[in-house]
Amino acid sequence: MPDSNAAAVRMAPRTGRQLREGDVAWVGSEPRLRAARCLDCDTRVFPAATVCPSCNGERMAELPLSDTGTLYAFSTVHIAPAMWQTPYTIGYVDLPEGVRVFGKIEPVAGLAPDARVRVCLEQADDDAQAPGWRYWFAAA
Repeated sequence: MPDSNAAAVRMAPRTGRQLREGDVAWVGSEPRLRAARCLDCDTRVFPAATVCPSCNGERMAELPLSDTGTLYAFSTVHIAPAMWQTPYTIGYVDLPEGVRVFGKIEPVAGLAPDARVRVCLEQADDDAQAPGWRYWFAAA
């Protein structure tokens, strides 16, 4: 039987996926998700990779992503591992740079495909030895 202790429940809906420090680019003083663009075939990938998944090229350029995008599709999860808080919403967001990013979405009334969303980034200090970032999407 799952432990109902609130401290044991992971806060899955808001915190988003943990990123490494290198998965974030700085545009001025603003942190942004960092993708990569292949200089040989123009494939764009997130998170950034050093080898192109399409042509195996190794000429990859940093591609900072926009802070807003368009919701492509989403789903609300009601059944999850015992230690996760449910329900939570996940989905795909199309960013202007030609990258589709998967992540958690803050649920709002009337959420629908083609809605404008913004990328939320926050520094994650859960692990002092490996600091990183978390991202999720919210209504724009």
